[in-house]
Order: sequence, then structure tokens, then C-alpha cells
Amino acid sequence: MLGWSSVGAHKIEVDKMDATVKPLFDKYLAMDVKAVAGDKQAMEMGKRLYLTYCMQCHGADARGAKGFPNLTDGDWLYGGEPEQIKETLNNGRMGVMPPHAQLGADTVKDLANFVRSLSGLPNDSVRAAKGKAFASAGCLGCHGPEGKGMHAVGAPNLTDKVWLYGSSEATITETINGGRQNKMPSWKAFLGDGKIHLLTAYVYSLSQGAK
Repeated sequence: MLGWSSVGAHKIEVDKMDATVKPLFDKYLAMDVKAVAGDKQAMEMGKRLYLTYCMQCHGADARGAKGFPNLTDGDWLYGGEPEQIKETLNNGRMGVMPPHAQLGADTVKDLANFVRSLSGLPNDSVRAAKGKAFASAGCLGCHGPEGKGMHAVGAPNLTDKVWLYGSSEATITETINGGRQNKMPSWKAFLGDGKIHLLTAYVYSLSQGAK
């Protein structure tokens, strides 16, 4: 464990480093995010910030893990435009899928098959038809009339090949029964505007090759 003197010395070093790079942060803060994303030095700084603060959840390669979104594929729960990414970094996100175990095992199985059908996965067509009738009155209120998701509430697109927790019938059933809760912390107070701006540009740049 570090003593108080060691902690104090570390803080002094961090403060000195921040003071040294502040002019650069200010320079990039005055630039449009997309312009910053095209600046090599800015992206080197953004990558270092990412590896310090973000890789623990999203991975060193930014491809995510179960429950943590892939930042390189162009699939965004809340939208992938610079202003949406900055909003996420600044204020965090709280994703909630409510549990529906009260519907009963049979209805949940129907719904799971319907969800699988939306993205072309193998399914029981009879159960999927039953699930569709129920989903139209409930689930699609969040996921949209065509199941393509809604950025406003962070509801995933159910028609593509991207699955945050997995696409098996068992996993989808688990999601419907128990719901999901996932939190992205707020970084604004900790990082400040300059670092947030650079991180926004870096994260934005990660998915541009996917378009």
C-alpha cells in the first residue's frame, strides 16, 4: 500500500503532466471531433486515454466482450455520431431490459423463437408466429416496429448479427426471463472536457472502417 507521501508525490506528477499537455487538449477541444479523429497525434493521445480508462471493459482491441459493446463494428446502442458518443462518455448510460418471467415459460419460448427469426437464425416457425403476435403488443415498443432498435432508449437492433449477450435460444430466454442491467459510468467529472473530446474522437474513429 502506498503511503501518504507516495500518493502526494504521484498526484504532483500527474498535475505536472496535465499542465504540460493542457495546451494540446485546448487545441483539440477547439476543433471539430471528426477533424480531431483525422489528426495522427490526437489519435495517439486518444489511444493512450482509451487504454488507460476504457480497455478494462471494452478490451485492448475495443471489440468488447459479453455484456460490453464492440466499439469497432458500427453497431451502436445509443448512436455512433460524435455528439452521441460524447454524451455517453460525459454522462454515462444505464441500460435496462425489464424481466418478463411472469409471462410464463411457454410464452417466453415463443418470444425467444420470434427474436431469433428476426435475424434469420434457426427457429420454430409456429412458436415464432405466436411470439410475433405477443411482441407486437409489448417488446416492439422499445425495439421499434421492425425490431431495429431505438437509440433514444438504448434498445438493441434485433434484426442484425450483433448480440451483446449471445443469440442462442437459451441465452435469449434468459434475457427475457431475468432482464438485463448494464451501466456505463460517467467520466465527465473525472476526465474533464479536453480528455473527453479526445476520447470521443478516438472512439468515433474506431468504427469508421466498418461503414
